[in-house]
Amino acid sequence: MHIKLPEALLHPHKPVQSTPGMSLLSQDNVLNIVTRRKTRGHLLGDMYHNCLTMGWMPFFATVTAAYLLLNLLFSLGFYLLPHGLSNVKAGHFWGDFFFSAQTLSTVGYGYIYPQGFAANTLATLEMLIGTISTAIITGLVFARFSRPHARVLFSNMVTIFQDGDIPKLNFRLGNLRKTPLMNTSIEAILARTRSDERGHTSLQLEPLTLGHSHFPVFPVSLSFSHSITENSPLYGLDRATLEAQQARIFLILNATDPVSAQDVFANHTYAAQDILYGARFVSLLKETERGLMEVDFSLFHMTSPDPLPAADEEPITVSDDPPSGTT
Repeated sequence: MHIKLPEALLHPHKPVQSTPGMSLLSQDNVLNIVTRRKTRGHLLGDMYHNCLTMGWMPFFATVTAAYLLLNLLFSLGFYLLPHGLSNVKAGHFWGDFFFSAQTLSTVGYGYIYPQGFAANTLATLEMLIGTISTAIITGLVFARFSRPHARVLFSNMVTIFQDGDIPKLNFRLGNLRKTPLMNTSIEAILARTRSDERGHTSLQLEPLTLGHSHFPVFPVSLSFSHSITENSPLYGLDRATLEAQQARIFLILNATDPVSAQDVFANHTYAAQDILYGARFVSLLKETERGLMEVDFSLFHMTSPDPLPAADEEPITVSDDPPSGTT
């Protein structure tokens, strides 16, 4: 079996920001909620999590700032010790600074060395802090590089088609890696805002039961469906109602990467505008001239018409282009 990946999947486009409004949930999976905490947040208490979740540029900027700050503090200490360093004139700050940088990194060229009890004590403390800092930064960089990521492609829209007497909500997922994902599970959640009789708005989360939510092997592409029966949170809701409730459908995938033997996660969000009524996803399988089966990911987002019953007034739209505001 051959897998054909179009260039657009290898270099995905940047998601388009949705228009500003009162939505509690953005298309980028961010809660538009300002939290007022009763207790102060402890930045250093959650430093490990913050260092893993920030971007690479802020991470290296933070490490550089901490390195320079430590050097400035210790160089100031050596500056306040006249004749504490050999081959450095008293009051020569940059000589103290460069000696501090050499000591903090435990290089020690030997041309400049501490003299006296106070200078040696300060140098010993700086070497200890330098050794611990090197170990912490090395561990953080390794942890950031070694985190497994799932290269999972989500369809740009979800479709609703009629299966017998039951309409079904359908998703499509694709595995962009050559190795399959193992022990794959997926969960769908409907998030929407609801107002009670007093006009108080709250965020309501309701699970969407999928026909098959667990697959032992995720080789290339899988489809998941939710039956819109009387027990479904989507039963009786049209597009206008979902838009008024600022509805979002969250997909959360959990699988095991066989290469690293670690759990990997992926998620995606669909807005009410991303629901395509009266359509199905086209098949990705094509037969080559040599009789082999080929999976063509250029067809991944394409749909074909599948009209709903006449009582449903939703238009049938078939589009090969991803709608705006999707990833």
